Amino acid sequence: MKRILIVLLSAALAAAALAGCSSGGEDSLVSKTPFPEFSEVDTEGNEITSDIFSDYDATIVNFWNNGCGSCIAEMPELEELYQEFQAQNINLIGVGTDSGEGQEQLDTAREILKEQGVTYLNISPDPEGDFYKDFIADISTYPTTYIVDSEGNIVGADIVGNVKNQLDTVQARLDLILAENDT
Repeated sequence: MKRILIVLLSAALAAAALAGCSSGGEDSLVSKTPFPEFSEVDTEGNEITSDIFSDYDATIVNFWNNGCGSCIAEMPELEELYQEFQAQNINLIGVGTDSGEGQEQLDTAREILKEQGVTYLNISPDPEGDFYKDFIADISTYPTTYIVDSEGNIVGADIVGNVKNQLDTVQARLDLILAENDT
């Protein structure tokens, strides 16, 4: 009986603590951290900079590599999202993390993108550049996706794994960004 009472009391205290922490609403718990500035090229050789974020209300940034089967498998789903979100001024960018390592990797990435019917922009980062060394090199699992606002801030934590399986999380973060833009 004493053990049950302790468990119930602990649960009540935890609930009270959580209620106190969330008094600003669930959205106040979502962190924002700056996405690193970058100047890279896409898989076609066109320069892309982090200024691209300011052109959209939000951007979904999906990191993938040539050897990641689940990354490649989700590309048609990401393409569908890209097409759906364009009307809402939401962009989607892929980052082929190993596509900048040499011509063979770039050619492989291009072939993958073509086979998967991808039309959204894909960055081919320089492995000797700061963006790669200071950010991409720390990504340990693929695919990994970030939601970035128009000011270049990552909203919330990284989303690891298939995006379509986590659409509730993606949509909640997009809704938060869009709501802030409306105020």
